[in-house]
Amino acid sequence: MNDDLMFEYLVQMGQMRPEEAELKKKQAMVDALRKNSLSPMQGEMVGKHYVAPGIGQAIAQLGQGYLASQAQGGVDQQMRGMNDRQRLALEELRKRRRGGMAAGPSMPAAGMDDPYGNLPTYGNEA
Repeated sequence: MNDDLMFEYLVQMGQMRPEEAELKKKQAMVDALRKNSLSPMQGEMVGKHYVAPGIGQAIAQLGQGYLASQAQGGVDQQMRGMNDRQRLALEELRKRRRGGMAAGPSMPAAGMDDPYGNLPTYGNEA
């Protein structure tokens, strides 16, 4: 039965792979936007004359920075949601596994059923 529970858990984690890949692509896009918004403005040579960067270029860079920050917030929220679903799936596996075990000396003491319960997690920053 333990093998069946582990298989079910791994299937659930495998179903999250496309979502994880999509989040990585979104994060790469956000990083590229941020990189463009932080690059210094440069003028251009037109013929023999130097043309300084214009206000339009500065506004475009500000816009890219704003879009990058907004997109980062969305990616962070989606990542928290995915992490929460993974945590819930793991907790469900633990509960089902404990339910199938016979009571005896191998059972954890009261209050010790989750040794990592007091540690901070990524999804609890809200």
